[in-house]
Amino acid sequence: MNGSVVNNNTLKAGENGSLEEMEEDISLKKRKGDRHGDKDLQAGQETGEKVKRKRGRPPAEKLPPNPPELTRTLNTLVDMVINYKDGLGRQISKGFVQLPSKKEVPEYYELIRKPVDFRRIRERVRNHKYRSVGDLEKDIFLLCHNAQTYNLEGSQIYEDSIVIKSVFESARQRIVTDEEQKEMVSASHSDNGGRAEDQFVPSAVKPLPVQLKKENKEERSRNMTSKRLHSDLDSDEDLEDNTTKDEG
Repeated sequence: MNGSVVNNNTLKAGENGSLEEMEEDISLKKRKGDRHGDKDLQAGQETGEKVKRKRGRPPAEKLPPNPPELTRTLNTLVDMVINYKDGLGRQISKGFVQLPSKKEVPEYYELIRKPVDFRRIRERVRNHKYRSVGDLEKDIFLLCHNAQTYNLEGSQIYEDSIVIKSVFESARQRIVTDEEQKEMVSASHSDNGGRAEDQFVPSAVKPLPVQLKKENKEERSRNMTSKRLHSDLDSDEDLEDNTTKDEG
């Protein structure tokens, strides 16, 4: 009887031991599976992020810089429009410097398909997005058109947009006129430079009249001396004639 009890106990102990070992194996496998699952999840997230990056907007291409003269002209035009003040001293560009928030005014972006403000215009000038004055003019006119599309006719910002467009047109005309005048002046300077070379020879020969004057003076002095000589001779001849007459 005791032997049977011992055998049963050993069997139970063996079963208990094997169960514990099986549980440990199962827990180890779960841990390994969890680790693999975490790695797979992490890998999936990384691939998802890569896909999102690929699907996103491509990086903006860096354009070659504009000529310094064009950049100066564009900045001058933008400054003239932004700094313009009306008769009351009010800077009318303040309502166009930055677009309204999408959260506060979502209907603006539903109506306006190509929003633009002076902050973006300055940024585009800095990044050489405008390749000519005409490109800048398109955005200025678009800014004014957007204001007139969203706002009621007769409102302050509507009227300010009309003034901004007029100010830009007059500023562009003034700058173009100044550039044309500069080109004409430079061209005239180049022409005058050539004429100066042509006139350089006569200017170098200016001492000649002085020499002529000297020669004229010498001739005059000679003539005077000759006249004096002739007059002296004449006076001597007259004296001789008079003496002969007296002797006769």
